Amino acid sequence: MLEIPKFYESFLSKVSSVNLNSPRQLKKVAEIVAAMSEYFTRKNLRKEFVFYDYLSNGEVQKGYLVYFTTTNLLKVYVPLNEISHSGFFRGKKKLEILDIGTGLGTVVMGTIIWMHENIRYFRNTEVKFVALDKVEQNIRKFQENLEFFLNDLRNHYPETIKVEVEPAIFDIEHAFEMFDKRFDLITVANTLNEVVYEKRNKLLRLINSGIKDDGFVILIEPALMITSRDLLDFRDKMIKQGFYIYSPCLRNSNCPALETDKDWCHTEVEWKRPEFIRQIDLVAKNYRKTLKFSYIVATKKDMNLIDFVAGERNFKDYFRVVSQLIVEKGKKHCFVCNEIGRLHCVKLDRVDSPQNQIFDEIDRYEIITMKNFVKSDKEIKITQETEVKKVLNNEGKI
Repeated sequence: MLEIPKFYESFLSKVSSVNLNSPRQLKKVAEIVAAMSEYFTRKNLRKEFVFYDYLSNGEVQKGYLVYFTTTNLLKVYVPLNEISHSGFFRGKKKLEILDIGTGLGTVVMGTIIWMHENIRYFRNTEVKFVALDKVEQNIRKFQENLEFFLNDLRNHYPETIKVEVEPAIFDIEHAFEMFDKRFDLITVANTLNEVVYEKRNKLLRLINSGIKDDGFVILIEPALMITSRDLLDFRDKMIKQGFYIYSPCLRNSNCPALETDKDWCHTEVEWKRPEFIRQIDLVAKNYRKTLKFSYIVATKKDMNLIDFVAGERNFKDYFRVVSQLIVEKGKKHCFVCNEIGRLHCVKLDRVDSPQNQIFDEIDRYEIITMKNFVKSDKEIKITQETEVKKVLNNEGKI
């Protein structure tokens, strides 16, 4: 289960000027959050809201900082955990990271925390972030908060990493003029949905020109149907530009969820919800009991997560679970995905056996392996002889 580190709440209270133990102050924040959530989730309101520089408003910025930064902070852990299986972080003297659409610094802070939680990879590494955002107020607020964040972080962890952060204002129209270098890691979170469709090719061009040949790109978007499908569409465009999908997909061809107009793909990870988030949820009626989001990890090298966690390239017997497990009378079923396609997987209760019993415990976005199953069209039938094993959990851990 993912958990916010203890120092983060005191840091957040300090930079937001909100007492996170005060129901009265949290109620005010919750009212802002409720209004923002309405704009984020309603299709007819969302487009107008996200293309407006909403974080330039002081009250909106406070609500976003307290609530949405907290609920988004840990999402980057999952793709970082999955990348770590490749050995990418081991032995690097310098790690250069470009964060596009930094906002108030959610991904930068989340990545720095993850690195300290995984200090074994970074003891001898100098880490430099270049943090880009088009809104000057966002960059200014991030710079103000960053010093407090790094000081509190150093007081919390007994062993720390050398970190440098260079914030910058950028416009995607002129971003190509800003860099004559490439980065080991590029992160783009909650940003694609705020780039008008006509300019997304420019974002892809920036990513393509900015990533090293052996680097990784992480894209994270909300788990809403429209934002997730936009991410999957961008995923397919990346493949056409020569990228390989490292995770979560166990295929490098087109996304089968886009073959219909009703499917999409996202993960759902358990977390220890902070008490102040629970109180905001009660008023705002958001109920963030789990963290839901869509993500893609891409690279220029022909490599896939399964190569490392299974020890082989096998897109036939390994599957990503892409739905919740649905329990009905007499059966359990879910959707799984790999090179074969997006498949409906069904297990009748009457075929229960020691070999397949783990199927009853699977969660969305885990990787499982199945052998001796029966496939017909777009369905997999589990028999008494089918062997089902978990390979990776939905936090990206073996």
